[in-house]
Amino acid sequence: MGDFDVGLRLKYEQQCPDCGLSDFVEDHASGDLICRNCGVVVEAHVIDERSEWRTFADKDGGAGADPNRVGGPVNHLLSDGGMSTMIGAAKGVDHGLVRNLQRMQARTEVTTDRALIAAFREIGKICSAMRLLDTVKKQAEEYYKQAYDNAKSIKNKSQAAVLAAIVFLACRHTGNARTFKEVCAVVPQAPVKDIGRIYKSLVRELNLQESLGSKQLEGSHPHSYMRRFMSQLSMGQREFQWGEALTLALLPQEGPEANVHTPWHGKSPTSIAGTVVYIIANLPGKTHVALPDICRTCGVADGTIRQIYREIYPHLKALIAKAGGFATPADVDKLPPPIETQGGK
Repeated sequence: MGDFDVGLRLKYEQQCPDCGLSDFVEDHASGDLICRNCGVVVEAHVIDERSEWRTFADKDGGAGADPNRVGGPVNHLLSDGGMSTMIGAAKGVDHGLVRNLQRMQARTEVTTDRALIAAFREIGKICSAMRLLDTVKKQAEEYYKQAYDNAKSIKNKSQAAVLAAIVFLACRHTGNARTFKEVCAVVPQAPVKDIGRIYKSLVRELNLQESLGSKQLEGSHPHSYMRRFMSQLSMGQREFQWGEALTLALLPQEGPEANVHTPWHGKSPTSIAGTVVYIIANLPGKTHVALPDICRTCGVADGTIRQIYREIYPHLKALIAKAGGFATPADVDKLPPPIETQGGK
């Protein structure tokens, strides 16, 4: 960029050899640099350095304008890099001829690429509906390509369940944890059991436990949901840090305590995350959030949160001290007492 600026400045700061002035105008049609004062052509065949916008749409202006300088990015997951030509219909063209050309072109395309492009399109729709990052979408496409080439677990399976399991796996890998319920809400035709079964098969057949680490794929830890849940409930950054520390104190991931069984082991990660949010929201001086709002955000029944809260409550002072002591024992005593209830998961 610096060399370009210097060259542009020198071009217009040079002096006319005839009159000695530096007032020039550029004729882009002929490529000439002309002195405004005396009309001498100082330079000829000047390269046009403006953007070379081109479009092959039906209209060159208005809504039909397409200011693209290059085509789409190369997709290394496709055999031709995604650089194939598409024959489209245009105004004034025989539609029968266009259909025949499109049919002939389809016969020459690689069948694998057609299947992959269709699957990538559906993955993009799922990720868009779930408001996932583009990194999740790209990772899901990578996993689908591997599964399509190697895994037997997706053969003769529901395409909707396969794509849902692939997106769920990509979410786990990229650290954007989502629940099976959230995926099923976007792909209702895929049962939860089928998604879970295909997910486990993919992890096993693609050897993802070895390449990514078993902890990342065994089950989502509650702290993965804390930022999203607390952000949706308008809680602060400090409260998120306390919530994450408390979830790690509840379910340590390293050290000898990671293998110690507690009453809340085996509970749903979202249920534990919702319980932690409930605890912090009821501490004195913290952002208060009503239990129904927590249940709606976390997708957990209030009875489930009350049950886990009853199991955690006797150990809460020690857990908070282990999590950094963000609340005093006196603050813990001000928390609502557990309510005896039945149910939960």
